[in-house]
Amino acid sequence: MLSYIELEEIIDKFREELTLANRSGEEELNDFLSKHNISLKSRKPSFSYCDLKVAQILVVGQLNIKIKDVNGICKSIGINPDRLVYISYDDATNFRFDSLRFSNRYSDIILGALPHKGCGIGENSSIITYLENNASEFPNVIRACDSNGLNLNKTSLKNALLKTRLYLEINN
Repeated sequence: MLSYIELEEIIDKFREELTLANRSGEEELNDFLSKHNISLKSRKPSFSYCDLKVAQILVVGQLNIKIKDVNGICKSIGINPDRLVYISYDDATNFRFDSLRFSNRYSDIILGALPHKGCGIGENSSIITYLENNASEFPNVIRACDSNGLNLNKTSLKNALLKTRLYLEINN
């Protein structure tokens, strides 16, 4: 018989593999379910791998917009402004980006102007490279850009929010 610790390790590994399959797409998820002889009666297609009742959107980078304007944009498209969590440009340097791997807390990560280097990105050349090269292991990554590149302003933030899985799920 397995010890409690061994059982928890196996459950964690199973959960990790299921989460990765779910994020990777329909084919990978179906392969995983078949491999484990699991059949679900009916599944509603979903953009989400997390509970959208509590999921948040992580916004990382230099915010070039007032919070009251962010709140107005969110309300205008039907997203509760409290669902956004901010990591400033300065804080991004010390934020452990590897902690987002297989996270169900966030449906999406919106990136503005941010430092190239950060904690927990291994040998990758930048935070963005790390997240995008391992996309199946992280929440949906969206670049907030304008004509000058990465920039979190009114227009780029609204456009990015309209691409989030949270927004698409709410409006389907």
